[in-house]
Amino acid sequence: MKLFFTLLLLLPVFVKAQTASEMAPEALIQNIFTLAQKENPLNNSKLKSELDGNFDFKQMSLNILGTEAKKRSANDLQWFETSIKEIITKTVYPKAPEFLKGVKITYGSTLVDGNKATVPSTVAKKGEKTDVSYSLVKNGSGWKVIDVSIDEESWVKTINDKMNKALKEKGWNGVKELLNNRIKALNKKA
Repeated sequence: MKLFFTLLLLLPVFVKAQTASEMAPEALIQNIFTLAQKENPLNNSKLKSELDGNFDFKQMSLNILGTEAKKRSANDLQWFETSIKEIITKTVYPKAPEFLKGVKITYGSTLVDGNKATVPSTVAKKGEKTDVSYSLVKNGSGWKVIDVSIDEESWVKTINDKMNKALKEKGWNGVKELLNNRIKALNKKA
């Protein structure tokens, strides 16, 4: 009997820690906030890599492109994904630690439908409340964020609207110009 209780006490030592890819959707979102509030992830490559692993930038990029994705070469799709990832990470990551100070996040009921999930939340800071919803997809490597909606305004939809406007006005070269100019502006701020 004594051996049994000793083994029970040691069990946590033998249980592997849960990795981000094994987390439930809400736990993954909570983990993102825990990581992002430590320091500017752009100044810590390990932290940035950990955060990046919680997002499916490829699927996000394909969702942004919509039907336009079928018209593009593999090189164009890779360039677009890399550009979207750079824009999002250079826009959001540096501001995260300061923004997350004093923030209270309340989560609603996570909705899971097969390999898709939505994690609704309310973010409260200095008396202001904002509804933030995270769309996730589950693939072979676990749950990944593919969109964030702030007060029902989707990142994917917002970027898609800007991209479609550039496509109509200047074609694919207009999209490249738009994204390259945004990246140049972000690099100047850094």
